[in-house]
Amino acid sequence: EHFQWLTDEQSRQLTDEQRQAVGQEIADVLLYLLQLSDRLGIDPLQAAREKLAINAEKYPADKARGSSRKYTEL
Repeated sequence: EHFQWLTDEQSRQLTDEQRQAVGQEIADVLLYLLQLSDRLGIDPLQAAREKLAINAEKYPADKARGSSRKYTEL
């Protein structure tokens, strides 16, 4: 919600107060994800590595860089 009405440029020039508020939101999301992964027995770092590998196959850098096309269109 902190970025909802900001332009791309504005979102890169946050005040110290805005950055602190966004940091607190990031912390909330991170803590929630860690609790969820703990309850489900999922290693979040391993899940991230696996997802990066899947994305690398679906979106080869030489074809996907600079493109917003879906992987089925590459």
